[in-house]
Amino acid sequence: MESMRALRFSTSGSPLEALAMEEVPLPEPGPGEVRLRMRLCPINPSDLLQVQGVYGRMPGLPATGGLEGLGVVEALGEGVTGWAVGDRAVPLGAQGTWAEALVTPAENLIRVPEGLADDQAAQVIVNPLTAWIMAHQLGLGRGQTLLQSAAGSIVGRALIQLGKVMGFRTVNLVRRPEQVMELLSMGADSVVCTGDPEWAIQAARFLPKGADAAVDSVGGTLGGEMVKLLRPGATMLVYGALSMEPLQLPGGQLIFRTATVRGFWLTDWKRRTPKAERDEICGALMACMAGGRLHCPVAGIHALADWREAIAQAQAAARGGKVLLSI
Repeated sequence: MESMRALRFSTSGSPLEALAMEEVPLPEPGPGEVRLRMRLCPINPSDLLQVQGVYGRMPGLPATGGLEGLGVVEALGEGVTGWAVGDRAVPLGAQGTWAEALVTPAENLIRVPEGLADDQAAQVIVNPLTAWIMAHQLGLGRGQTLLQSAAGSIVGRALIQLGKVMGFRTVNLVRRPEQVMELLSMGADSVVCTGDPEWAIQAARFLPKGADAAVDSVGGTLGGEMVKLLRPGATMLVYGALSMEPLQLPGGQLIFRTATVRGFWLTDWKRRTPKAERDEICGALMACMAGGRLHCPVAGIHALADWREAIAQAQAAARGGKVLLSI
């Protein structure tokens, strides 16, 4: 039986300790399924949280890691139409991309357009898609202002770029002073370092009428302070908890600003959204990326065999982009 390499975990724990490279049988596609030969796969925080056992979507163990990646169609199961061997595709909602091959239902695949580079296509369906959907769910458009935390993240950088595409301004909160000029140079309208004790006063100067919307991926006290910077009736989406601290919401501000704070989880969006709508949204996003209007930086590309170095880099601060595994 033909085999393949896969980066797997049988218990939850630190990724560098829980993960191991294993030889497993090469999967065969069943009816309605496609086998992808994987090319590039990002290492996302969600991937590492899943290995640690603290993510909202957990597979049965043992399991192969990875929730995103780019592959090439290698084999078609019975009844599959519209796909041919050699087509580039990204699986939407797949488990186990950190392997040489992956079998997934054909209906989960999103076709990659000709003009989109592999390193960009591999990242489409987590960070850029999160930014794209949140911007549209918040109804952001010309003349409006978005307040965001963790603006130096890949999602944050995508939202800055989408602001230029869709016409909204961004007020960006970062943790490190050196990120201020970096984000300003890439087009951020204003950047405030939260390491300054008076950061909220500085941010308020850029928001004389309050933010039309906000997105937070930090939580803790920072998320609560962001609510105070919203205009009356505005909405804040919470899509992460980098501080690993409970979000401290100010009750009075919620009441008197009639503000809305709600969670956003991309996995839930994928489950609830009809396939035709998903395909249309992903197609529009990839066209935007292929046209050079949205670009995701890459900090490093490592061979699958060098997964330890890749994960160590992915966990490091100030890496400046996404770390990818080359399969």
